Amino acid sequence: MSTAIATAAPPVSALRQVLGLPVVLGSLLVCLTFCFCSMRFSDPDLWWHLKVGQEIWQTHALPNADHWSFTAYGKPWIDHEWLSQLLLYLVWRIGGYQALQFFLCAVSSAIVALVYALCRRYCENAEVAMLGGFLAFFFGTMGFSLRPQLIGYALLVLLLLIMERAWSGRPRTLWWLPPLFALWVNCHGSWVLGLGILSAASLCAWIAHRRLRFTGGPDIRLLAGVLGFSMAALLVNPVGIRLLTYPLDVFVHQRTNLNFVAEWFPLTMQDPRGVGLFVVLAALLVAGLTGRARASAFELMVLLPVSALAVQHMRMVFVFGIVCAPIVCRIVAQMKRPGKPRRDFLPANAVLVLLCALCCCAAFPSMPTIQANIASHNPVEAVRFIKRSALPGPMLNDYMWGGYLIWALPEQKVFIDGRGDIYDWSGVLARYRDWYSLDTDPERLLNDYGIRLCLLPANSAQARVMSHLTGWTLAYNDNIAVVFARSH
Repeated sequence: MSTAIATAAPPVSALRQVLGLPVVLGSLLVCLTFCFCSMRFSDPDLWWHLKVGQEIWQTHALPNADHWSFTAYGKPWIDHEWLSQLLLYLVWRIGGYQALQFFLCAVSSAIVALVYALCRRYCENAEVAMLGGFLAFFFGTMGFSLRPQLIGYALLVLLLLIMERAWSGRPRTLWWLPPLFALWVNCHGSWVLGLGILSAASLCAWIAHRRLRFTGGPDIRLLAGVLGFSMAALLVNPVGIRLLTYPLDVFVHQRTNLNFVAEWFPLTMQDPRGVGLFVVLAALLVAGLTGRARASAFELMVLLPVSALAVQHMRMVFVFGIVCAPIVCRIVAQMKRPGKPRRDFLPANAVLVLLCALCCCAAFPSMPTIQANIASHNPVEAVRFIKRSALPGPMLNDYMWGGYLIWALPEQKVFIDGRGDIYDWSGVLARYRDWYSLDTDPERLLNDYGIRLCLLPANSAQARVMSHLTGWTLAYNDNIAVVFARSH
């Protein structure tokens, strides 16, 4: 009898692990993220990333100068996200737009699920960990898009998971970090955040070691070795040292880019995520001042600079959600009174997991829906008109549409696109900004660049101004875009 019981017990235990409350809560978070991302596809920068990935695949070389625009043609350009661009293109090559849509949903859901898993390890409470997963989702709504940053932030979560596992008794797990950084540096500039987090952890461990209070976590020599090899791994890239200095250049030399592109604007209290950030920071402050729970020195060294970046630049809110979630969960778990363990109802749990899977399948858009999404954000019909009419350039286009034109209208070089860095360095972005904001005579830019064709949003102020300029005629218009052609 005892043998039979011993033989039957493991399957029941495995079933509880598969259908227990932690899995159900994780499934709900994945379902929420997957369904949310199924409505997001057409990011303005996706298109030029795809074009660059296509060129890398076809030429087996990285572009080092611009040849998609006529305003910055031939200017040196650092392709600092080449591996992510190649991956996005290969996904498209395998399955088209639907494959890209699934990639967006899957990677975004994986980020939230991994943050949830990280929070569970921090607080050992699935219900509290779900709060952390929801915070990652809530702040991540700022950046769930088909761009290299999505891959970079997934690697950031993997870094935090590896570090947590190392501090939980498996220090040799840290040796996964050098290859992680070698991959990361070729995907997205957020590797700087990862290196900062690892450096902060190493500094805190060194201080604790010096004070003879280092009682847990990896040995200081192991940390120093991993940090050194991780920094060396950053040089495993085809660009060289210039790739490592690029993130610094964004904040030092790209002031026009930071002051013009909306995602670099400061976070405001009109944005719900701004309110959420304030609430999280206020709650952590109150918990610390009242003595109910406090953040560690390492947590403060990571959270404070990331919070400052998120307040200054709304695109960094995504990172704030990833970093703050485990800290919030640990503090909430300390303040939460222990309750009685809840009994899992496995049949009900199985139904909930199945419903989550069915909701994801039902929410995934069809190809016509994706095409309609693309057409609602991009000048699809206007591009077809320009192709049919063979209207000559040079063409002035809206900043947000430059990437789509590089992908869909490669025969017509663009005036500007989402590569704000090269247009900032060359001075084009500053001139476009003044024209866009109507701070200068609109005809001056048109004449200086010999513009013969303008493709602009139908409801824009620039389109209304163009209709009153002498020598320009409205060649095409729909609800999305208008095309003006020079008549003489």
